[in-house]
Amino acid sequence: MGAKIKIIFFIIVVLGVGLYIYQSGIIGKGLAPFKSFFTISSSTRGSFSLYPNYSSGGSAGSGSGSGGGTAGGGAASAPAAPTSSAPAIDPSQIPPGFTASELSPYFHEVRFGTVSPGTFYYYGQISLYTYLSSPTTTVDITGWQIKANHGGEYLPQAIVYYDPWGLNAPSDIRVKSGDTVNLYSTSAPVNLRINKCVGYLPNQSQFTPRLPSNCPYDDRTGVQGLTGVCQNYIMSLGGCSTPDLSKIPPNDYSCVQYLQNHFNYHSCYNAHYADPDFLSNEVRVWMGSSPLDQYHDTVELFDKNGLLVDYYTY
Repeated sequence: MGAKIKIIFFIIVVLGVGLYIYQSGIIGKGLAPFKSFFTISSSTRGSFSLYPNYSSGGSAGSGSGSGGGTAGGGAASAPAAPTSSAPAIDPSQIPPGFTASELSPYFHEVRFGTVSPGTFYYYGQISLYTYLSSPTTTVDITGWQIKANHGGEYLPQAIVYYDPWGLNAPSDIRVKSGDTVNLYSTSAPVNLRINKCVGYLPNQSQFTPRLPSNCPYDDRTGVQGLTGVCQNYIMSLGGCSTPDLSKIPPNDYSCVQYLQNHFNYHSCYNAHYADPDFLSNEVRVWMGSSPLDQYHDTVELFDKNGLLVDYYTY
């Protein structure tokens, strides 16, 4: 009986000593060299791959920063793929017979709208609409070519500010996003950007179609000193109206002078040319004829470098 008690006591002592040594960490420190031999460190984990040129993408933001890896100078991240400044074009949008390299940087940023060859009784028309990527960008389209199956047309220059004396020379047509260029098969004295006074131009019969008649309302605060007949007539006039002087008594000189000084392109231009909205977003060009086929055609727009901007088939 005494021998059994001694054995049990010995076992309790051994267990107690072992528990003390384990909790003190002596065993862990002694085995650390062997543990480091069998463990893959975090700095080398993942550095080996069967596909050395393949990258799985990593976490968001990987590859940024000065080191491109873990602290302490880990393995550098794979170099980024080269990028191109050219806009990506959906392959389905590339017209038949063209390649991506033959498309203009302005492909589909200037597009055909109305395409009508016209008839014997009605003028033909081609409209170009602009959808530029930046609202502040302008593009010079003079020299661009509209090409049809049996003809073509180069976009000409136009007058921006058509002054009353006709002294402004035409210049290249520059368009911004939202602008429209209308080309007509008829003839006219000049190509021009529409402004809010063109309805007063005296040679309206030379423009087909006629110019817009949305002139600003004349300031009539100075009519109080005129005769009643004159005031009534002035109040009856709409915008862009050319006064009929036969409706005024021939001896009403003040009325005649007022009408001549206020209801014409010259006075409208002087009063409004500095307005922010003086110029319209529409440019009109008169081609003199239509390059389009009467029935069916493929119409293409090319920039100055001969690259395709847009196409239209009817």
